[in-house]
Amino acid sequence: MSAIDLSQPFTIHLGVDEPLFERFEDDALLRGMMIFRLDLTGLPDRSALADYLAQEFMYPFKTAGLDAAVSLISDLEWFGNTNGYLVIARGLTNPSAVGDSFVSILPNITDRWRTGGAIPFVVAIDGKGDELQSSLQDANDRMDEFARLPWTRLGEGSVNVVIHEGREI
Repeated sequence: MSAIDLSQPFTIHLGVDEPLFERFEDDALLRGMMIFRLDLTGLPDRSALADYLAQEFMYPFKTAGLDAAVSLISDLEWFGNTNGYLVIARGLTNPSAVGDSFVSILPNITDRWRTGGAIPFVVAIDGKGDELQSSLQDANDRMDEFARLPWTRLGEGSVNVVIHEGREI
């Protein structure tokens, strides 16, 4: 069975262990997807997170802040990959403000990929603690609030989250 389920190509996975990370990577390579491997261990704050994301995603121009991260990671056109993207994030097994900040931007980014068309965008994260789940759920709830606004495009709203070892939110 494929780890990257392209019937749900816009999904955030929590609680991914090393064997499953390997399956995700193997599947992504077979599909021609570009893989970003992030290690968020030791990042001290949101500013450091924003700088790290800018470096890892090789933004085409200088930026600052997580708003810029949302905007640029939602596009990635400078890579020219039409087969999709897999983001692997490690270093989130322990509670941290950086981890909460990172997962809280993911529903917005993933939703933008989903409403933009057919290029898959999948995120796999090693952590799955209550704080991460809560931050992700809060961000998904905000996405649902925005989806109820009259000018919202069809398809906008919360994104699929899979918590490995049995639970989905």
